[in-house]
Amino acid sequence: MSATAPHLDRTILPPALRVPAAVTAVLALLVFGVFAARYADGSAAGRLDRHLQVLVALADGAPSLSDAVVAFGNPDSVVMLALALCGIALLLGHRRLAVLAIVGPGLTGVATSTLKPIIGRTIEGEFAYPSGHTGGTTSLGIVVALLLVAVLRPTPGTSAVLIGSGAVLPGGAMALALVADGDHYATDTLGGFCVAIAIVLTCVLVIERRSSIDSGAACRRESPRA
Repeated sequence: MSATAPHLDRTILPPALRVPAAVTAVLALLVFGVFAARYADGSAAGRLDRHLQVLVALADGAPSLSDAVVAFGNPDSVVMLALALCGIALLLGHRRLAVLAIVGPGLTGVATSTLKPIIGRTIEGEFAYPSGHTGGTTSLGIVVALLLVAVLRPTPGTSAVLIGSGAVLPGGAMALALVADGDHYATDTLGGFCVAIAIVLTCVLVIERRSSIDSGAACRRESPRA
């Protein structure tokens, strides 16, 4: 057996968090579906949107970092950051995370782009639900959090806090910037957040499952015959 094999085949998620991750992915998908059905083919702000717009609205002409924040969610920025995270994961010897760094944000981007015209919600004539910018930054944040978990190896409880923070902090910052700039309704950003949660956590579980199957098959091939 190669001495480096265990190092290169480390798990992404602590085993104790796999069931909670699956439950969270399903709940995120359900929340996404509820709001998609509610706002399909519409263009007006809902009650929740109006309340949140008042809370985050910026005074006219006031300086803001919102444009800089939004730039991080542009497709080219997401691609570059995903590639950087993939490289970092490879340097750490974590092949599963390297795959996730590409597949998670990539599938999130494809999903948000594909779902927008299907759902048909618009803002100022542009398809809006779910927000691709929010989905992209949320997916990247989860990958960063999982990299930290891989390096620090904290307890499952601390790992859950890190992963949750990795999703909420960048996703929330992007949502605030988009709503403040009038680029999206708040529920659009919630939709993008939920898409990222559902896709990235599902990707984690699929990669873990596939890698476990491959590792088991490799061990059986290398085991001496009785």
